[in-house]
Amino acid sequence: MSTNETSAPLDELSLELLLSASRFTRVATRVPGIAYSAVAWRVLSDLSAGPARVSDLAQQQRVAQPTMTTLLQRLESEGWVRREPDPADGRATLMQTTAAGENALADYRRAAASRIAPLLSELGAADRATLARAAELLQQLGDSA
Repeated sequence: MSTNETSAPLDELSLELLLSASRFTRVATRVPGIAYSAVAWRVLSDLSAGPARVSDLAQQQRVAQPTMTTLLQRLESEGWVRREPDPADGRATLMQTTAAGENALADYRRAAASRIAPLLSELGAADRATLARAAELLQQLGDSA
């Protein structure tokens, strides 16, 4: 078997997963009354794992540093993030979530989950179990990337 023949199914699976996950995320994150972009929620999620520099956050989200600075200033005005000195570099600062930011992120996640719960309830037990396993696998893949 050639390399193309063995990799084609994985390439197709990769594409299908990417498209399906993107479409699913768009549906789940259309939460009425939420004024922040998906990027803002991803940044809060990243910061909930630990403090980060503005430049690192901009790179992770593939936005310009001034764009990230503006977003963080907005999140800071909400009281969701705060600046703190970088202990490794006295000239730099780190951004970190606050308790209010963690609460806002948890509320957003609950609202997004409630958007998809009715869709999941339409599935049978076997399909829900398959999705639960798929979620575990996606988490593992994300953790190893």
